[in-house]
Amino acid sequence: MKSKGNYTKGLISRCTNYKDSDIIFTLLSEENGVQNFIGRGAKKPSSRLSGHIEPINYVEIYYSSNSSLAPVSQIQPINSFIKVKSDYNLLMKSQYLVELSEKFFSDETNNKSQLDRLLKTIDELTNTSHPELVILVYEYELLKSHGFGLSIFDCINCSKTLNRESHYFSINNSGFYCKDCLGEANSSEELIKFSIESQVVFRSIERRNYTAISQLDLDNISIKSLSEILKKSISNVLGVQLKTSRFL
Repeated sequence: MKSKGNYTKGLISRCTNYKDSDIIFTLLSEENGVQNFIGRGAKKPSSRLSGHIEPINYVEIYYSSNSSLAPVSQIQPINSFIKVKSDYNLLMKSQYLVELSEKFFSDETNNKSQLDRLLKTIDELTNTSHPELVILVYEYELLKSHGFGLSIFDCINCSKTLNRESHYFSINNSGFYCKDCLGEANSSEELIKFSIESQVVFRSIERRNYTAISQLDLDNISIKSLSEILKKSISNVLGVQLKTSRFL
């Protein structure tokens, strides 16, 4: 793939069959964010595009047009995540991560670091006994990297450092209330009580102290519940609920 033209690498997020033999697909690309392409004749077995255009395929593509639906003439597969696709539960988790990431991809800035983080996270799902924790870390860091980080060390009302005790987390304001300020919360706020251990998980992610997380008794901490809380915060930021989150 060294001939002249436009090249980009990216992860295919969605595909739609078009007409008799074409496939329209969306690519989360390194350089241009979310891009739509069309693979003409890609459903034909004889096509050199055949078998390469499917969701959660990391590919390099060649295209010669800058239109909003540019035709693709070459696709070079880089990683098809076969292990992920052979496990239904991991596939559903990966599709959620891809849908989530697409909402945060920018068309105006380089997305390589975000794409690399996404690819690494999908790959990690096959090498862990706690995939929910891998997803939790990704959700947390994604929110933080786009300016929607959680306030987990200080009270969101009085800004005082939180004591080592249970606290209530505000979904609406993405942070904790201290015991003295809990009464100041708006009656319409959705509040969820966090144990000390659950707060340690978020604090360790914030500090990137994953050793501390590994020392916790994760079987007695509901990582899935923490992830559900983050999903509510994500929905609050995006204004929509992700379709794939229902299958986790």
